[in-house]
Amino acid sequence: MNWIQIAWLAIGVFLGATVLKRAFPFAHRFALRVRFWLRHGRKGKRILFVYSDSSNWKDDIETNILPCIEAHSIILNWSKRREWGPRMQLETKLFNQLAGPGEFVPVAILFSPIGKATAFRLWQLSENSKRGKVRVSKEAEQAFFETVKRLPRGTGSS
Repeated sequence: MNWIQIAWLAIGVFLGATVLKRAFPFAHRFALRVRFWLRHGRKGKRILFVYSDSSNWKDDIETNILPCIEAHSIILNWSKRREWGPRMQLETKLFNQLAGPGEFVPVAILFSPIGKATAFRLWQLSENSKRGKVRVSKEAEQAFFETVKRLPRGTGSS
């Protein structure tokens, strides 16, 4: 091998590693969505909803949101994440991958049959930012419910 062939080999290895490094997270998220669809989507459960016991929104969520979506949702309480265990390993991985860093709870992640996932972050700072209070965003909640209404209903049972 001469130095030109070695250089081309090195460039090929470098480009191949770069492509794999970029493709792996995409493939991993896609595989998680497919697994979610196979486990829950076929039964009509197309929403992964994660919230916490924060006094800022717990009552509002449990009164206004959960009753409307529980029939077609997998619901996780972030405050009880130690109880999730291996039974919710797929859902936990999906939440970690799709909710993103930072302020992520409450969040609703909707899955479509074609593999697309849409995250709705339902929290927002209150008008009194000095106190740092957060509340459920009525605009985000409305957009979420409008999207849920457009979802085709599943044919399976829970």
